[in-house]
Amino acid sequence: MYLKTNDNINLYVNRVGEGIDCIYVHGGPGAWSKDFEKFCGIYMHSIFNIAYLDQRGCGRSEGDYNSNYSIDRLVEDIEEVRVKLNIQKFIIIAHSFGGIIATSYASRYEENLKGIILINCTLDFKEALKSQIKEGCNLLGVNQIDCDTNLQNLIYIWKKVVFNLVRYNLYYMLQFKSISNYEKLEILDKEILNTKMSELAFENKNYFLDYTYLTKSIKIPTLIITGSEDYAVGIEHHESFEFKNSIIKTINGRHTPYIEDSSKLINIIKDFVSVFI
Repeated sequence: MYLKTNDNINLYVNRVGEGIDCIYVHGGPGAWSKDFEKFCGIYMHSIFNIAYLDQRGCGRSEGDYNSNYSIDRLVEDIEEVRVKLNIQKFIIIAHSFGGIIATSYASRYEENLKGIILINCTLDFKEALKSQIKEGCNLLGVNQIDCDTNLQNLIYIWKKVVFNLVRYNLYYMLQFKSISNYEKLEILDKEILNTKMSELAFENKNYFLDYTYLTKSIKIPTLIITGSEDYAVGIEHHESFEFKNSIIKTINGRHTPYIEDSSKLINIIKDFVSVFI
């Protein structure tokens, strides 16, 4: 289905499942929700009634080069979806960059939430880029590069490292244990219709702010799932989170447990819901 926002953007939402109301917030910036639904949804739909949302400018949703892609606007999109779907209280599930959006939503609308589930999330995108540069240099067998620099230089260094990782067919190792799983995602992502948000991502300076400070005031139950080798966001990044009521579970894997470690992921989520929700 499509839901129109108050600034006339049609957002794609697919609502599936039985159980606790939930809204899924994908990463990127500029990815979509179909990969999580395809590879993990079948296991989730007995626990949650999930609204899979493609963010504006992403996947099957509308959004052009002049649309507002700020974090504040993305937060309001989630709130509009909640209202239009007549959801009272729900669990927000986020992956990767979606953690910034979900945590920002929780900071503003905590009263609407039963809990938060953060799957391999970043709350400071600059730190994610630094982690990718550091591990990228390791994979390439080159000397480490000083990343304590201004944002534009950081982005330049990251792009240079990623270019060489792709050149030598090593980029997948930042996110996947298996290249075959990376290829599955690549095939699916060819179906993405709208890439405007991702195209504009590096121009949106509020994507590169540090949002960890928001966690200090959030009191609802929060599940933080990390990967022991998740170099896409950083293997220690979650240690900077200060949610008041949180548990941390680590999977022996990388950035996409919903593809590579789905059974472990689902069991962790089921346990969290049964105890805390």
